[in-house]
Amino acid sequence: MYRIKWVFVHFILYAQTKPNWFSLVRSYFEEVLTLDELYTRISKSTKHVLYQYMKDNDISLLNYNFNYFFQYCIQKYQIQVISHHFSNHKIEGLTVIDELGISFSYEKDNPIVKQNFTLCHELGHFILEHEGNYFAESIDNQESLLEREANIFSAVVLMPDIVLLSKIYYSCDTFQHIQNSLDVSKQALFFRLLDLLREYYPGKENTIKQAIDAYINGQNATLLLLFHSIKEHIIKEFNNNQTSLINKIEPAVSKRGFVTSQEYPELLNLENWKTIKACCDNLKVWLIYDKGKSIAYVWDKNKLTDKEAKQKAELKLLLM
Repeated sequence: MYRIKWVFVHFILYAQTKPNWFSLVRSYFEEVLTLDELYTRISKSTKHVLYQYMKDNDISLLNYNFNYFFQYCIQKYQIQVISHHFSNHKIEGLTVIDELGISFSYEKDNPIVKQNFTLCHELGHFILEHEGNYFAESIDNQESLLEREANIFSAVVLMPDIVLLSKIYYSCDTFQHIQNSLDVSKQALFFRLLDLLREYYPGKENTIKQAIDAYINGQNATLLLLFHSIKEHIIKEFNNNQTSLINKIEPAVSKRGFVTSQEYPELLNLENWKTIKACCDNLKVWLIYDKGKSIAYVWDKNKLTDKEAKQKAELKLLLM
C-alpha cells in the first residue's frame, strides 16, 4: 500500500499517454498491492521462525550472523549442501526434495555474499513449505511468486530487523561494518533497509533513500531519526517470541537430571507435557498431589528411575 502513494502521480502521467491507460492503472495497483501484502506476510512469518530460534539459543544481536540459523536448520532437517557450476551462471541455486532427502546447491563461482543469499533463498523454499520437489533459482524466473517469497525470506534471515536496529541505532555501526559483519553485498543491505523502512514510512521512499545514501557516506543522523520512531515496535515484535519451555528445561535436566514446577511453573499446564514428550524421548513428566499442594516434575529416564524421580519430587513437595 505504501508504494502506491509515491508513484501514483508519475504513473498516472505516464499511463495517460497510452490508449488503454485505465486498464494499465488498475493492473498496476493490483500488482503493487499484491507485492506489499506479500512482503509483509513473508517477512512476518520469517521473523516468527527466526526470532524464536534466536530467543531459544540466546543469540547475540550485535554478533548475529545468518550462518547460526542456517547451520541449525541444516543439522535439524539433515539437509545436504553442495556446490555446482553452470556456464553463464544460468542456475544460481537448486533445491531438491525427494525420497533420498533434501539438498541445496549453489553456484560455486559466485562471490561469497551471493552464495550466502542463494543458500538462504533455498532454505526459504523449504521453511516456507513451498509446494513442489524441485526449485531452480535463475535469471529467468525471478518474478515468480515462489522466488519472490524465497528472496524476502533470504533478506530477512541475512539482515533481521532487530539486528539492524541494534547495529545502526544502538551500536552506531557504519554501513560498511554492518555489510561485512553480516556477509552481505552493498546492494542487498541497501534494499533491505529500504524495504524495512518503507513498511513503517508509507510514501516517503525518497526521504528513506536519501537517508540510506547519507548513511553509506558516513552520515547517520537522518537514518537514526527514522529508526528512533520505530524502535519500540521492532523491539516489541522481537520480544513477542519467548524462549520455549523445552529450551528452558532441557539444559537444566541435562545437567541435573531433574526439574520441577517450582522452577518452571509452566509444567503445571498439562498441554506442555505433550510438547516435552514429543520433543525429547529421554524425558518423562508427571505430577504428584498432597494436602492441597501439587508439583509437576520432569526427569531424564537415562539418569533417574521413575521411583527415584518420584522420591525427589515428594521431598520437594514436603518442603513447599
